[in-house]
Amino acid sequence: MGWCHRRPPFIRWCSRRRRSCAPAVKTTADASDRHVVIAPHDISGVILCGGEGRRMGAGEKPLRLLHGQPLVQHVQSRLSTQVRAVYISANREIERYESAGGVVIPDVEPGRGPLGGLATVSAHVATPWIFCCPGDAPLLETSLVRRLASDMSDELDGAYPHDGEQEQHLFLLVRTSACATIAPYLARGERSVRGWLAQHRMRAVTLPELASHFVNVNSPSDLARLIARRPLDQQREQT
Repeated sequence: MGWCHRRPPFIRWCSRRRRSCAPAVKTTADASDRHVVIAPHDISGVILCGGEGRRMGAGEKPLRLLHGQPLVQHVQSRLSTQVRAVYISANREIERYESAGGVVIPDVEPGRGPLGGLATVSAHVATPWIFCCPGDAPLLETSLVRRLASDMSDELDGAYPHDGEQEQHLFLLVRTSACATIAPYLARGERSVRGWLAQHRMRAVTLPELASHFVNVNSPSDLARLIARRPLDQQREQT
């Protein structure tokens, strides 16, 4: 685990050698770093489905079927056991998203990317924490939220996983209060999730054993590969 931004003197680089996505870790000498207990009822789940998904052709990508169910429904069923309530950020085909489960909230200003959806939904939740994830990631690990929350401190604004090769920024556990900075960030014309995260104290949790669970469907070939795999309920039994 480690800090993912440079904020001396709070952090130090955990390696002097150059490595891709080499994490930084918080110094152990800081006595003010107190553990925060985060229970599932303290967290709202947000499934991000507001993208256009051009590479998938016409239609909503999270509504494409996998083993007889929309992708977003697979995500919802895996997320609902980890959080207090599930919200879906979507801007089209609202009724179909509602049938997948969860409260559907359209963006205040569509077209601003995942941060726009997160900012809009954050104004509706009643919990101090939010976990967001993409609506086209049907293999979401059912212990991921707990694992991100298990080592949270009161100095952190959030955490996201590192799969051993890259940071997975959209599988994000974040303080609801931190989302208040999204609107001014977007107002400056910024859209990068990485850039917004860099403004906050975030931790990258190294979870290479979960790398396959961050797979998302970006193209018809991605969907075909998932369809060729075992049904998701069989995979879930082994996770």
